[in-house]
Amino acid sequence: MIRLVHERPAQFDKLWMERRREQEHALSPDHAPNLNHTERAAALQNIQWQWAAGLINYPYFHQRETSGSIAANWKPKHDAIQSINFNDEASLEESNFQLLIAAWLHDTAGRLVKQDRELQRGDNRWLRANFSALDKAVRSSKVKAHFMGKLLSEHIDENGAKNVLPQILTAEKNGVAAAQISKFRASYEQEIQAPKDHLAHTYQTVDGVDLQLHVFPANGNIKDAPVFIWFHGGSWSTGHWSYCPVLCRALQNSGFVVVQVEYRTSQRFAGTPLNALADAERAIDWTITHSDELQINPKKLMVGGFSSGGALASQMAVLNHTKVKAAAYVSAGFDPSKDTWYNSVVGPIRDTKQLSPLLMVNHHSPPQILFHAKDDEMCAYQDAQALANKLSALEIPHRLVSFERGGHFFVFKNPTDRQRITTELVNFVEQLKW
Repeated sequence: MIRLVHERPAQFDKLWMERRREQEHALSPDHAPNLNHTERAAALQNIQWQWAAGLINYPYFHQRETSGSIAANWKPKHDAIQSINFNDEASLEESNFQLLIAAWLHDTAGRLVKQDRELQRGDNRWLRANFSALDKAVRSSKVKAHFMGKLLSEHIDENGAKNVLPQILTAEKNGVAAAQISKFRASYEQEIQAPKDHLAHTYQTVDGVDLQLHVFPANGNIKDAPVFIWFHGGSWSTGHWSYCPVLCRALQNSGFVVVQVEYRTSQRFAGTPLNALADAERAIDWTITHSDELQINPKKLMVGGFSSGGALASQMAVLNHTKVKAAAYVSAGFDPSKDTWYNSVVGPIRDTKQLSPLLMVNHHSPPQILFHAKDDEMCAYQDAQALANKLSALEIPHRLVSFERGGHFFVFKNPTDRQRITTELVNFVEQLKW
């Protein structure tokens, strides 16, 4: 389906149906004589599920990749949705059936988040929208429990368990297994407990939800310490403040106060990259304003992040250089203006080229260290190289630390790579001329 998303709607529908017929033809008795009736029926059902999922997913990916909109009442998508047996308990474990329901949930939840006023405030908006969609469309308690448990598990894994108690209670009421409910409750209880190793400060409240900075003291309780502000990754969609590979621990051990930022994402707040950018600015301002309380030196403020969090950090370094004095990135995106989704969301409001660190870097920009795998499939290594080249031309201290393989998530895979990052980062910081 992804290979066809640039096609116009009518052409996509035609090609997608041709693909379905070719697959079905290949399963005919003449071409697949060894299949019995049950096997052939199951294979044909899988093809039908794939066909329906493709039609439901196409409008979203077409708009994301081309900025071209598809009518909300596009008949092929409507027909695909009509073909779904939402109460098919026998197919719950079938991967293509699950993918079909996931496509329908994404489409339906996206519409609900935009149209339902109740879902336009508060926390965990996409999770709430998914639950609402299931509740309205599905009668089978077994199907409802299956997908509610799956959705809650994925949400907690990707976003944490903050404010999910109402959904846990709904899942329990709808028959989600007691063992799952117990795990969900444990995650929620852990989320609401006062932290033992750091302090959590509310730096702003959005739609009744407190957003917090998680402040870890420098080892040795150093006064007037440098401060490192970290932004987690997650494609501006998901992520939890605690997700920090290597850098936070390394700098805390080196005498930094570490601040890990909870900011607005699309799954929790229907947030956009501009919301995240505003939150990043507020987090920095709050940290500077409370420098005495945090026992930090605001003139020694460093930012960092992974993936989209690295994009935020680099935007802060380049666009907020009067406050940011150094930066460190892992697998970061440095030119969001090239991303079609970013342009479709942000472009109507802001010139995305003016939000591109690669395009906006200048002689005021602070020292920076970049950790990047050459085979990164999500954030181009070439952009990291280009930024490093510009920093060289501007005579700004920097390092590009390259890794031969490991892809976008290399930092999570190899202990040797993490040790190298720690060593390089500490050496870089020791050479800073604050």
